[in-house]
Formats: sequence, structure tokens, C-alpha cells
Amino acid sequence: MEDQALIKRAHELQALGKSIRQIAADLKTSKSTVFRWLNGQSGNGGNTLPIDQIAIGTNNPQSFKHKNQNTMENNNDINKLEREIALKKLQLEHELELRKLAQQDKELELRRRQMELKHQENDQVQRQQKIEENRILHNLKRWLKTEQALLEQFDYEEIELPVKIFRKRLKELQKLIEQSEEHASSYGYDLDEQTFITDLHQLFDFMFELLNEFEEEWDEDEDSGEIPTISYEWPEELQDSIEILEYSEFFS
Repeated sequence: MEDQALIKRAHELQALGKSIRQIAADLKTSKSTVFRWLNGQSGNGGNTLPIDQIAIGTNNPQSFKHKNQNTMENNNDINKLEREIALKKLQLEHELELRKLAQQDKELELRRRQMELKHQENDQVQRQQKIEENRILHNLKRWLKTEQALLEQFDYEEIELPVKIFRKRLKELQKLIEQSEEHASSYGYDLDEQTFITDLHQLFDFMFELLNEFEEEWDEDEDSGEIPTISYEWPEELQDSIEILEYSEFFS
């Protein structure tokens, strides 16, 4: 007959939360024997332990105390684990937020740099535009002042110039018109609104027609010993254009 004290002890150890393997190790017996003890099999012909003896091992105050202690410890462990998980989650969320902020800072810095470069490019384009306009303006004013001086020299009547000089001035005017049109087109000016270019074309057409008429009548093979000259008189409306253009602001 198996020792009732061992069976009782097995129930006590079970009440303490130990497994069958641990109980068998503590009592130095097999796991199958412990299993039979815990299930009311005494091993002596199948007789079960009396209920009151089983109750002694499971319902005493010490057993309840150990159970409550184990439950509290388990709850504490669970709470601790939950706090650790929650803290880790907060840390990960914080790190993720920091990475997002860092990425946003990089994107803002990139956009700021791109805007700075764009402003620098725009400033450079505007400076280049102003330089070109000033050069064209200077050459236009010089050409117009020279023509105005010729008008005053000849009392606003018929002007007489060597053909060579006349041709040169005509080419200068043609070049100025081409530069003005190219500049206006390059920088987005509306050509229809650049009325000064239309006025320059009228001046050019007048001088070009005069040169054609002269060349049709002039015989280059004739050797008179004189320097060929061309005489012309500006129509009144073109005289007004020369005077107005001399004091106009171009490229508007």
C-alpha cells in the first residue's frame, strides 16, 4: 500500500501550482504514479482516496495562500510585460515620428534650396536682360541722335551724305531692328506692343528705298572723280518719329 503521506504531499504540491513532472521529481517517483495519485487512484486494487483526505491537501488555508500569491505574481508579471510592451510601442512611435520630422526637414531644406537657386537664376536672367537692353538702347539712342544732328545741321531740309556713310547707317539701323526683335522675342515681350520697332522699320524702309533709287541711277563705271553722295529729306511724320524715339523708353 502506497504511503498516504506522499499522496497528500502530491496534492499539496499540485495546489502550489507545480506540474506533474516537478511533483514526481520532488517525491522521487514516476510521473505515472503522481498522475494516479492526483486522480484518486491509490494503486491498491483501484480504491480511491477518501474525499476528506483529498480535501486536506487542496483546501487548507496554506494552499489558498500559495494560490493567491502565485496569482498575484502572475498578474504582476503580466502587468509588467504589458507596461514594457506599451513603453516599447511608445518608443517606436516616437522614433518613427522623429524620422518623419527629419524627412520633412530634409524635404523643406531641399525645396528652400531649389527656390533659392530658381531666384538666383531669375536674378541672373534679369541682369542679363537688363545688360542687353541697355546695350541696344545705347546704340539706338546714338543712331537717333546722329540723325537728329544731321536734321539740325541741314535745317530739317535735304540731307546730303556720301553713299558709303549712308549705306553704313542703313546697315546699322537694320542690325538694331534685328537685335530689338530678337531680344523682345527671347524675353517674352509682345512684339505687337513694341511700337518703337514699327517706327524703326518705317525709317529703314524709307532709307532702303532711297538707296535702291540711287543705285538704279548711279553708274559705278563712270569716273567723275567726285565722291558719290545721296540726298534725302525726311517726311515730316518720320522727323517726328526720330525726335520721339530719341526720348522714348523701349521694351515695355
